[in-house]
Amino acid sequence: IKKISQIYIVACGSAYHVGVVAQYVMEDLAKIPVRVELASEFRYRKPLLDPDGLVIVISQSGETADSLAALRLAKDKGLRTLGIVNVVGSSIARESDLVLYTKAGSEIAVATTKAYSAQTALLSLIALNIGQKNISKAELKELLESIKKLPAQMEILLNKDKKYQEIAETIYNKEDIFFIGRDIDYAIAMEGSLKLKEISYIHSEAYPAGELKHGTISLIEEGTPVISIVTNKNIAEKTISNIKEVKSRGAEVILLTNSKCDVDSDFYNKKIVIPTTHKLIQPLLTILPLQKISYEVAKLRGADIDQPKNLAKSVTVE
Repeated sequence: IKKISQIYIVACGSAYHVGVVAQYVMEDLAKIPVRVELASEFRYRKPLLDPDGLVIVISQSGETADSLAALRLAKDKGLRTLGIVNVVGSSIARESDLVLYTKAGSEIAVATTKAYSAQTALLSLIALNIGQKNISKAELKELLESIKKLPAQMEILLNKDKKYQEIAETIYNKEDIFFIGRDIDYAIAMEGSLKLKEISYIHSEAYPAGELKHGTISLIEEGTPVISIVTNKNIAEKTISNIKEVKSRGAEVILLTNSKCDVDSDFYNKKIVIPTTHKLIQPLLTILPLQKISYEVAKLRGADIDQPKNLAKSVTVE
């Protein structure tokens, strides 16, 4: 690890979104530059790779065609590779120099949920192991205590069905939905948006909240749902300012926040409050309401939630 100059994370779909989360966490904790690449682009753009870099390839199945090709490209260039996969003995697991298994168990539904969470947890633990020297003993103790509380907190969030159904009923008949957030919340917004569009067939997009004024805000009109994520106290004020901008243009704002950032105000229509936990593992809680809302929306629209049209669990062709 001490010899690594840079980390390249290569993946597709939800695994790519895991990589974006990991980029924020790794650069914060490990203090190592991280680049996140879409495997389908990485393999064709002749990337300039530092020979002392580490390439991390993330894939639930371990057979994703573009990710496997990216792995082989990295190996041809002499870089060390780490595969993060769920399926034991898969191609990426066999061909990587190193492999870590997420051990999430078999995931049957096309739209990944538990594999996404397991990948996020594993990348966060890698960041912690690399960056232990950068945090105090007190913070490490706080983090370990927070990890112990995670299962109970997740259970509570997974069982708030009435709240998720209530929100789903307000957005299931919409044709355009936007997700916004800043920092790591933007990475979560990307995955929340993908979950919604792939199982409900509603057009959905995720944007960094600060980018709204650079074009996207022109799409906001009366009744447009905007799911806004605010979990970082340090930049909450900035994101709330962006939320107020869309609210003033008629958006129906659904606020997803944690107990530390929670405020009573008139800039949202509906609100979900999740527990505040250590920033390293906050994404593991933040994503759950978005997955559940997508599930409830898809149910209301009569969609096949486990087998969405035109999609396959493992993408083994380009």
